[in-house]
This record gives sequence, structure tokens and C-alpha cells, in this order.
Amino acid sequence: MRLYLLGLFALTVATPALAHEPAPRPSPQIDAAKVGALLSNPLIQEGLAAVVDQYANALLQTHVGPVAQLADPSARIRPEDTLADVIARQDPHYADHLHQGAKGAIAATGKAATGVASMTAELQRTTDRLRAVLAQSGLGLDADR
Repeated sequence: MRLYLLGLFALTVATPALAHEPAPRPSPQIDAAKVGALLSNPLIQEGLAAVVDQYANALLQTHVGPVAQLADPSARIRPEDTLADVIARQDPHYADHLHQGAKGAIAATGKAATGVASMTAELQRTTDRLRAVLAQSGLGLDADR
């Protein structure tokens, strides 16, 4: 009985400690200007596009032959076909098109991030100017409201 009570006491004491969740880590701040500069670099674009190519290649090696008998005969899907085989029949240069499209999307993301960084800085300057005008005019906002 003593062992039982000791265990119950230990569990009661330990429960709040076990229930306590660790404090969440602050999320890292992302510098849009740095991201924009990185993604605007042609070497980075090429490297990231190569990674996209690898992911696409892994996906496109999926064998679709097992459903060939369910497909429209005009689709010409053979039992040994992969997704890449089916797509290559429609566009023999699909891999190049995919690569160039990925590079273009990465470059556009770089430009967008650069624009966001630029706009953020400009909005901060506008906020500072408006605060200065409010302070000079004596129409300061009540922080308590």
C-alpha cells in the first residue's frame, strides 16, 4: 500500500512538470532582400532548377502501365510505360521545358522578394514621416485607447 501511495504521490508531483510544454522557438526572420539577391543569381537559379529536375524525374519514373488497359487506346499507353514516357510522346523536349520553367519561376520569385524588401523599407520611411507630422501637429494618438 505504501508503494502504491508513493507512486501516486510521485505521479501527482510529476504531472505538472510533464504537462508543461517547452516554449516555442522564435521563428527565424527572413531577409527578403537577401532572398531576392540569392534567387536573382543565375548560378543559384541553375542549382535550384536542377533540384526541381531531380524531384520531377523521381516522380516521372512512376510506372503507369498497370492502368494501360483503362486508358483510352488513342493515348497509346503501353504496359511498361512511365509517366515520362507518356509525356515524352506529347513533348519530346519536356525536360528542357520543365528546367527552363523552373529557372524562370525562381528568377520571378527573386524579383518579387527584392520588390517586397524594397517596398517594406519604403513603407517604414512613410510611417516615420507620418509619425513626425503627427508629433509636430500636436495631434498625437492616445496610446491608451
